[in-house]
Amino acid sequence: MSRPGNYGKSSRLKQLRQLKRRKQRQAGNVIDWQQVEDFLLGRYHLTQGSKHSPLVDATIQRFFSEWLTTVLAQGESQVQWDIAATTATTLKRIGNQVPWQFYGVLLGQVMNWQKFLLREGPAVPLTTRRQIVKPLTATAYAALVADQLAVNLLTVMATPITPEQRERLTQSFFHDGQVHWPAVDALFSPLGYQIQGTPDDATREWLNGLLALTVADFHH
Repeated sequence: MSRPGNYGKSSRLKQLRQLKRRKQRQAGNVIDWQQVEDFLLGRYHLTQGSKHSPLVDATIQRFFSEWLTTVLAQGESQVQWDIAATTATTLKRIGNQVPWQFYGVLLGQVMNWQKFLLREGPAVPLTTRRQIVKPLTATAYAALVADQLAVNLLTVMATPITPEQRERLTQSFFHDGQVHWPAVDALFSPLGYQIQGTPDDATREWLNGLLALTVADFHH
């Protein structure tokens, strides 16, 4: 029979080994900062992708990728992710790289995307968890998109962008808390849209899919 002292030592060693294994498991669950984008895009596709058509899924995935590029550029020390500011910056960068239909598809899914982000963002297994702040209402997203479309149009027309022109055009696109897609189509369609650069086949197919959408496809 072992002496009490030896038993106590054995028990302590067992506890230390268990603690070490637990810490190793916990460390194994933490991802690197460079893995955050792939982790969240993977989570989105896994939980949301099958709910949408390939065109809608590709649109939200591409927007989300751009959004993550914006927020991750702030660095790992920025614990709070500001939805409002990050979305405005992201849409500004996307600008006219996509046709106006992109914004229609985005608005149709943006509240579901935000719900996903509010749930999954804080769950990303980083050493310091993220805080997702300043979510937007559906009306606020519509106002943001209307403003960006106004800037896009003035940019395409090579018109100097004054605050008055921007506000007037935004108001023509924004009625009763929603984007007025017939007005958007009426002003953008005559100008046409040219695919920029030499995108890969998947991107070209996606852009052509967006261009095939009409006002009738947007009922929000």
